[in-house]
Amino acid sequence: MQDRFSLEGRTAIVTGASRGIGFAIARAFIDAGARVIITARGEEALRKAADELGPWAIAIPCDNADTAAIAAMVQQAAQLGPIDILVNNAGISPYYKRVEHVTPDEFDQVVDVNMRGMYFCSVEVARRAFEAGRPLSIMSISSILGIVPGDRLGVYSGTKAAVHQLMRTMALEWADRNVRVNAIAPGYVDTDFTSGLMASRHGDAIRASIPMGRLAQAEDIVGAALFLASDASSYVTGTILRVDGGRSLK
Repeated sequence: MQDRFSLEGRTAIVTGASRGIGFAIARAFIDAGARVIITARGEEALRKAADELGPWAIAIPCDNADTAAIAAMVQQAAQLGPIDILVNNAGISPYYKRVEHVTPDEFDQVVDVNMRGMYFCSVEVARRAFEAGRPLSIMSISSILGIVPGDRLGVYSGTKAAVHQLMRTMALEWADRNVRVNAIAPGYVDTDFTSGLMASRHGDAIRASIPMGRLAQAEDIVGAALFLASDASSYVTGTILRVDGGRSLK
């Protein structure tokens, strides 16, 4: 049964992988035998991450808000060989404010990275799988705030809900071509992404709302990603896998 979780001989793309959840997933995939193409906007941080991950990590800088950059990244990645796994992890949540205070530019910034980026990464990689007649596993790192609304995180929550519905549609339309599409919905994870919010006056209330009594660590998301990437989930598509310490139960 352990071999069902092996990624030996496979190639994965992990976006937003210079730190946090993306970095942890990339490291786990390499440990499971995969070659991993890691992407992020910041080239210096990305190169540092690749050095830390070792020779099975290949860094390709990419701004997930730029559809032309996404197409170029996937083209460059495909030159290294067929892509077997895509992890749409890149995401932003730079604003903590009520919806009526979000500006049009702020709205567009979050939508471009969180929703458009996921959509066009998935389509670019899936097209190549269709042409080659190869199986493909796509997963998007979403959020429980795509399931339950997030106070002062309305645009972020909206993009994650959109990711869920796009994922379901892709799963439905692509199932007959052996392309599986799923999502992982973490709760609050202890990373740089959440550090500002958790240090604010809202941090204690957020911690108290988690039945398991703690924030997740990035490594807590890794098991779900390995499952969805591997043959262990070969009959799983269109699923949102919650990894939230019970937070969405409340």
